[in-house]
Amino acid sequence: MIESATTRQGRLTGIATRTGSAFLGIGYAAPPVGDLRWRPPVDPPAWQGSRAADRHSPVAMQFLPAPNSLYHPGSPPQSEDCLTLNIWTDAHSRGERRPVMVWFHLGAFMFGSSACTTAPDGKLLFDGSGLAALGVVVVTVNYRLGRLGFLAHPLLTAESGHDASGNYGFMDQVAALRWVRDNIAEFGGDPENVTIFGVSAGSASCSMHMASPLSKGLFHRAIAGSGAFMGPPSRDSGLFDRLLDLPSAEQRGVQVSEALGAESLDALRALPAAAVMAVEIPMEPGRWYMEGLGGYLGEGAADTNYPIVDGYALPDSPAAIIRAGAHNDVPLLTGSTLDDCSGLPGIRTLAEYDAYLRADMGALADAALQAYPANDDQAALRASGDLLADRVFGWQNWTWANLAARHGSRPVYYYDWSYAPPIPEGRYLESGFGAVHAAEMPYIFRNLTAYDWSWTERDEKMSDLVSRYWVNFARSGNPDGDGLPHWPPFDGRNGPAMQLGETVAVSEPQRRERFSVLDAYYSREG
Repeated sequence: MIESATTRQGRLTGIATRTGSAFLGIGYAAPPVGDLRWRPPVDPPAWQGSRAADRHSPVAMQFLPAPNSLYHPGSPPQSEDCLTLNIWTDAHSRGERRPVMVWFHLGAFMFGSSACTTAPDGKLLFDGSGLAALGVVVVTVNYRLGRLGFLAHPLLTAESGHDASGNYGFMDQVAALRWVRDNIAEFGGDPENVTIFGVSAGSASCSMHMASPLSKGLFHRAIAGSGAFMGPPSRDSGLFDRLLDLPSAEQRGVQVSEALGAESLDALRALPAAAVMAVEIPMEPGRWYMEGLGGYLGEGAADTNYPIVDGYALPDSPAAIIRAGAHNDVPLLTGSTLDDCSGLPGIRTLAEYDAYLRADMGALADAALQAYPANDDQAALRASGDLLADRVFGWQNWTWANLAARHGSRPVYYYDWSYAPPIPEGRYLESGFGAVHAAEMPYIFRNLTAYDWSWTERDEKMSDLVSRYWVNFARSGNPDGDGLPHWPPFDGRNGPAMQLGETVAVSEPQRRERFSVLDAYYSREG
């Protein structure tokens, strides 16, 4: 077991796990405070002697979902000083060169952390020890969120030296990958075999890394579920299905600085973080999803800043970059859950649903009503939730798989997740239970006990199966392995797709007809 490690900054001592060791709360960049607020991350300072890496750091400043939400990440201390990562390893020596898996957490780029305690159960969800026992080194990463992580502003653009602003939280992730490249061998990991993986915002982050020139050479495979940025850039915040362009994001940044009464960057940087987060700016009219999200996450959340096409970290939309063959071409494993609408605010009346479709989708409204049918208010709530989920999640990963298969040279593997975890009554879900958004997470991490739910032997088998698929892919770029159903590469609209449900088997992909409506919707704007 590796009990200590010498990084480029200094020596660390870890803690013992059941089968190996963990190193927690490691700073991969300097604290982004004071003059470093809204700047790209810089290297952390070095130290003398040995430091204990025995506890998680504070998490990024954030709004939290409702305490009974399935996605509540716990309530640990919050701080701008949050740029840390955690490592789990079962390696016995530094020369083992095990595959490395780097996890980017979910939370809409607004909330979440590298640890995530499963409120109200209070246990650690992103504990990498279960995966590490399968022979990989696991890394989980904190990064800046919301306005403190993604604010764009003309003054920030002018001072940047690369005519861009925003995306600081994404650049934090890049800095973490650089730290992994430079230091992970000390923990028994292979810096030349790094897989990035994530769900929701973590998955969308992976799509940005595949497109960003800043990430080139820092990772070698990607596993991504229910999240990507495959739509054309947008001038409004819409449903978070597309990235804002830089001029639009700067306009929102100016609204923030004006609402705060800050006329200079010095004044903005001198403000308390809580004041920056809480100040409200006008929402775009008629944005039912934004309004619902504001009620879900709390005051100020609905206009929180978000990743953008800034021309630097992200020169264009990921879809455009992949279509041009200019992406970081690595093996990809991607898919989504069939009930991604869980926890998302839907439209509550049939009349409002019909009006929304006709206003937003125009000539495609009738096709959308066929694909997402509703004949009463209850059906409208579910149909609008499915449409929202497909726009923000399912269609994104479907399109990513198709583009990567068509314009890349590396294999793509696609899945539909239909396996429903045993979620008890009382957990916040807008549209009921099933294969809910982010249902994969406890199974992937081999960490079902993070939730005090009524798990069965069938759940244990599912966790063993899916975690081995993920680790096999991280090891070789192919999920297949002994005792696992064969998973063939994806080849386009007809799949094949691995159905991860009560039965694990290969079939044609689900939801293709729904996705075809969205293909037409986005192609008219691309």
